[in-house]
Order: sequence, then C-alpha cells, then structure tokens
Amino acid sequence: MPQPVTFDPDKVAHYEKSGWQAYYDRRWFKALWLLVRLNREGFRMSWPTALAAALDTVRASLAFAPLNNDIPKARGHIEKFFEKARRSLEFKVEAGQLAELEMNYWVIHRQLALRRIKNPADDNIEPMVQALVALHAALFNVPPEQMRPSARLRALAAKTVDEITGNRSTDVAADWRRVEEYLRQAYRAVEAAKPAPKA
Repeated sequence: MPQPVTFDPDKVAHYEKSGWQAYYDRRWFKALWLLVRLNREGFRMSWPTALAAALDTVRASLAFAPLNNDIPKARGHIEKFFEKARRSLEFKVEAGQLAELEMNYWVIHRQLALRRIKNPADDNIEPMVQALVALHAALFNVPPEQMRPSARLRALAAKTVDEITGNRSTDVAADWRRVEEYLRQAYRAVEAAKPAPKA
C-alpha cells in the first residue's frame, strides 16, 4: 500500500547537495549512487526502483543539459520518474502534471542562471520561488502559501550552486556547506507545513 510522503530532512538535504556536487565534479558513479539514496529516503522506493528512477533522472538531465536541449524528451523521462514515485507514495497529482511542474522549475532556473551570467548583480529569484511553490504544493499536498518558505530556501540553494558553477564563489567549500544548510532548512519547513498523520 502506498505511504504518505515522509522523509528525514537532513538526509535528503545531504544527498541532494552531495549529488549536485558530484555531478558538477563529473563524478558520475557517485552522482548516480546519491540519486539512488535520495530516491530511497525521499520517495521510499525499493532498491531496484530507486536505481531505475535515478537513471530516469540522469536521462532527463542529459536531454536538458545542452543549450539546444530537448525539453519534451527530458519531461518524458521525469514523468517516468514520477510514475515510479507514485507507486510508492500517496501523491494526489498525476505523474504528468508533476513532470510539467518539475520541468517548469528546471527551465526557469536555467533562465535565471543565464541572466546572472550577464548581470551578476541580478538577485531576482522570485520566478524560481513561484515554480517551486507550485511543485512543492503538488508533491506534498499542502496549500501553496504554506510552501513558500521551503520554496524560497530551495531557490537560494540553487542560486548558490549557480555561484559555484559560474566561478563567482570566493569560498567554494563554504558555499557548498551553505547549499546543504539551505536545503536542510527547506525540507524541515516542508515537514513543518505538512498535516499531521491521521491516527
């Protein structure tokens, strides 16, 4: 029987940050392993399903990564990921809609990152916050206004990653620690906003 969405915020934050770090360091096997661990912790998947879902994410990333990317292909792989996640958890929203929300966040994140390359002083993360509010609300079945704190923190984490990968960080190790702390606070905010389990 599917289970409610519940997880250890600190573990999810660590796996997500470390996965980002491994990806940008081109440590592919480590990145894949961390995605598997993230799927296990965050989505309660079995080991085989967690591996298959991690490969879905990798394929989506490969389709999305180039500047002349294939967004429909990336979205298709993300939909397969959410189909697997829905078998384990009680999502109220269909996999296709979740994939659309996830892909919207990816697209907006990239647009803002490219804008900051041209203008490093541009600190506007509001479009990314709004995209993450919609995604978090759908994932965790919580009213959107209650997801704004977690969305803002995840957006700050993503912006900090952009500073590192864009070679604008003056202390890379400290900034990676900041990324994990933003994510930890974000997922704790999600847990705080979720309704208590029914007795």
